[in-house]
Amino acid sequence: MTNKKIDTVHAVSLGLVKYGDTSLISTCYTLEYGMQSYMLKGILAKGNKKNSKSLFEPLNLLELQALKNPKDRLGYVKEAKLHFAYSSIPFDLGKKALVFFLSEVLHQVIREEQEPNPSLYLFIKKNLIWLDTQNQLGLFHIKMMLDLTKFIGFYPNIKISEAPYFDLEAGCMSFVKPPTNFIEEPIKSFWTRLLGMAFDKVGEIKLSKEQKAELLNKVISYFELHLQQFKPPKSTKILNEIFKTS
Repeated sequence: MTNKKIDTVHAVSLGLVKYGDTSLISTCYTLEYGMQSYMLKGILAKGNKKNSKSLFEPLNLLELQALKNPKDRLGYVKEAKLHFAYSSIPFDLGKKALVFFLSEVLHQVIREEQEPNPSLYLFIKKNLIWLDTQNQLGLFHIKMMLDLTKFIGFYPNIKISEAPYFDLEAGCMSFVKPPTNFIEEPIKSFWTRLLGMAFDKVGEIKLSKEQKAELLNKVISYFELHLQQFKPPKSTKILNEIFKTS
């Protein structure tokens, strides 16, 4: 009988599903293995002191001691701890709503990532830590979604920035107005500026609440057009309500 190896796994928690009366299944995106699912056996049982459900809140950055998944089977978490403890996200309503929204997006976008992609993992981690330090949320969620497309193959082509339209279906600028699925001014300028700037400059873009909602809807439409089976996150409406004044 061979001993099963316990690995140290760095993970972003994406979601939880209840399994039986006392257990949960956690979906995580990991640095070492890509997308993984882990059984949290007995985590809801009275008297459980080993791991806490709160550790697996959406987009928590974790360090797991876990048995690596055999093919097409669940792995098991032996121990879990926070790899990075957020100082503001758990206590800020706007940030929590944003994190729930992004966890839905990420879960859909990277659910097929069975192989490790360190660049994508580090992109997610870096931006979540950055979010935790910020006072103004601005367009963080929209910028993160747009930059996420670099890793999944449909980053917008805005080389001809002076063109009056962005064709969402073709993924590029256009001098000819597309029949459907396009962006025009003033939203087009916000779209191109966001793509060309660093995260720490995003707060310089000022939009009305209606423009924020329209820009987010255009980004969601872009994902729907380029990712099969992508659905608008259920938390979009709540997020737009919270972001009306932010």
